[in-house]
Amino acid sequence: MALLRRTSALLAMLLLAATGAAGAEDAPLTTATVIAKARAALAADPADLDKVKSLRLTFTAFDEKGRPLNTTTLTLAAGGYRLQSTADRDRGFEAAVCAGRLEGWTATKADALSPRSVRPVPYEEFKKLRDMALDDLAFFAAPPAGLGTATYRGPAEVAGRPTHAVEYAYGSGLRITRHFDAATFALVATDQDTPKGELQRQQVESLKLVDGVRFPAKETIFVDGRKSGEVTYDQVNVNPALTPGLFDFPSF
Repeated sequence: MALLRRTSALLAMLLLAATGAAGAEDAPLTTATVIAKARAALAADPADLDKVKSLRLTFTAFDEKGRPLNTTTLTLAAGGYRLQSTADRDRGFEAAVCAGRLEGWTATKADALSPRSVRPVPYEEFKKLRDMALDDLAFFAAPPAGLGTATYRGPAEVAGRPTHAVEYAYGSGLRITRHFDAATFALVATDQDTPKGELQRQQVESLKLVDGVRFPAKETIFVDGRKSGEVTYDQVNVNPALTPGLFDFPSF
């Protein structure tokens, strides 16, 4: 009888352990859990992500047939600073849009012989540019309290690949949905509405490791499900030295 009681007790303990393990395994994912796993997939030590205070990315855009369109340099700095400069050397076209400390501005040049036009951007656009800069340097972290929210939208799928979707919503109206691989939590795609209300998807094709952080190396761009082009990231510089006054309103 004593042996039977010991055996019964052992079986009960094993059943409880198995039930607990299954419950932990089946526990629903939360926004915080998905974000933590996604940040861990970016760097061996996610704490290193908080050390990135500025970035400079240079990338080339190609059309749907693989023909190069233009080259863009995107410079980001902590505090919501963002400067995106695009140049088409064949036509001499240049364009820039910037979020500085207190204002945003844009500059354009139609061709090599045209004068450069500079003007401030509306305040609503300036706020969105600042949120874009904050989001880019957050490395998937949720927006700070009062500035926006991050919400787990559940399982999804990108090109037949199971993912977990997280929506980032900022007070400026900026909305971004990121898809993370269901197994590795690496970034698979980023969705965002265009000014025309179309859905633009940046689907990650490959990654590169720079200073211990994984960045996209190549993306395919889709608009409302149709391929519109590709982007290759030629250079990624972490914490580059920034020229004083880089984000200031141009004096020319």
